[in-house]
Amino acid sequence: MRRKRIIALLFLIIAGLAAWISLKQKPLYIACSTVIIEAVGPDILAIKDIAKSSEAYYFAYKTYMETQREIIKSRRVGHHVIKNLGLKNKEAFNLENDPIGSLLKKLKVDIVKDTWVIRISAEDEDPEEASRIANEFAMVYVNSSLSRIKANNSRVQDFADIPLEPVRPNKKLNIAISIILIIAGGISLIFFRGPNDIIIKDPNDIAALLQLPVLGSVPKIKPDWKNVKTKADADRIVERDPLCMASEAYRSIRAKLLFSLNKSGSIAKSFIITSSAPKEGKTISAINLAIMTAHSGENALLVDAHMKRPRVHDVFNMNNDAGFANYLSGEVDFDSIVKYPGIENLSIVTSGDTSYRPIESISSKNAKLFLEKASAIFSKIIFDAPSAAFLADAAVLLSICDGAVIIAEGNRATKNLLSRSKELLHKRGANIIGVVLNNVLL
Repeated sequence: MRRKRIIALLFLIIAGLAAWISLKQKPLYIACSTVIIEAVGPDILAIKDIAKSSEAYYFAYKTYMETQREIIKSRRVGHHVIKNLGLKNKEAFNLENDPIGSLLKKLKVDIVKDTWVIRISAEDEDPEEASRIANEFAMVYVNSSLSRIKANNSRVQDFADIPLEPVRPNKKLNIAISIILIIAGGISLIFFRGPNDIIIKDPNDIAALLQLPVLGSVPKIKPDWKNVKTKADADRIVERDPLCMASEAYRSIRAKLLFSLNKSGSIAKSFIITSSAPKEGKTISAINLAIMTAHSGENALLVDAHMKRPRVHDVFNMNNDAGFANYLSGEVDFDSIVKYPGIENLSIVTSGDTSYRPIESISSKNAKLFLEKASAIFSKIIFDAPSAAFLADAAVLLSICDGAVIIAEGNRATKNLLSRSKELLHKRGANIIGVVLNNVLL
């Protein structure tokens, strides 16, 4: 996941940089004039005669035209252009060690294929200046009174107009390319994945790739505008619609979970619900498993141990002034934090006020005392814990509870994420009971 974020960030930086450079570049204009050459030398034929002549005559034509091209590009012509246009008085040319060479870099001279026409192009940041330079090179060349630099009767065929649009940079094109780069980056992240970025789509993937037991899969809960109208209804789906597919899935998961927990020696069974990454449906799973356990007749306790982002109290619309964190810090006794949501056999301990208390308080020795007191009253204790990457805050729970259940979101969780979660939990001594695949698309 981190590698994908880095790649996405790089694409955004590259695309943004390309767009910024394009917008900051000075516009460059190109103006073009054309000169038509009327050869007067005895060895140069008209073009209609060239078509009938041998290769030797055609070679003479090419040589002659290339010679005229080089004359136009010569330093001698460049000197006259600078003088005629007064370019030597401009700061840009004054700063140059070789003003003529600098001017010739702005020039491009091309022979129009199989014609007596030569195209003279000049580029400049000032469109009017580009036009003046192109026209002046043409005039210096054809005006034989200035210098005897040619032996033909030539004339300017077309004078250069002042260009209206710059040729560089093409801002619209560059911005479009930047957008394409961003889109291409997004597509590459979707389709070109490494071997550890395999997306988990169904329970069989978990068993095959990770050798972890699968407790079941929960389909994505969609509003039916009858029993499930709001997000609050979806959060407590087994209560709102006990006959739907999601409720049936939680019922099956509870049965498999109970079977696994019965293998342990303790009378009261405690386990934590965690996830491979944030926002995979961990809290919803903990809530619905707790409700399903209570509905089965067991005395269940749901504890919100997610200190940084507690949510259980919101789902049940409860006060969160005092709770698990307050008990761990020794501020309150056990009985004062146990709350009743109005569901038979279900009790809840919210996270409590953690605004001024370090999260590390969950590692307090009072955690064991909490579990001892809870075990004397409840047959099932379910902890809604942080995701695996942040379980260091609640590491003590892994050592005192009977096991851990990992929630993974279908079509989002990857082999890499689940492998790291498995490794982290094992390092902290957790007994992984199994994995629940959540939000599976049917």
